[in-house]
Amino acid sequence: MADPDEALRELLGAEPPGAVLALDAVTRADLAGVIADARRHQARSLAEAFEATLKHVPFPVRGVVKRVLGA
Repeated sequence: MADPDEALRELLGAEPPGAVLALDAVTRADLAGVIADARRHQARSLAEAFEATLKHVPFPVRGVVKRVLGA
């Protein structure tokens, strides 16, 4: 099993709070998995919302709008 503390540091971009580090290793690993799943779900939802929004942009300028927005 990978180090749950390292996974949490990577996911959070910072040192996990002391209360989280006080949890047992299995719980910290589960928490890292939940956070990773939530991030994937968030990214998928944002991509879907962006695509839905582009449907309201006239077709001839969609490419330009995508490039301007960095997509």
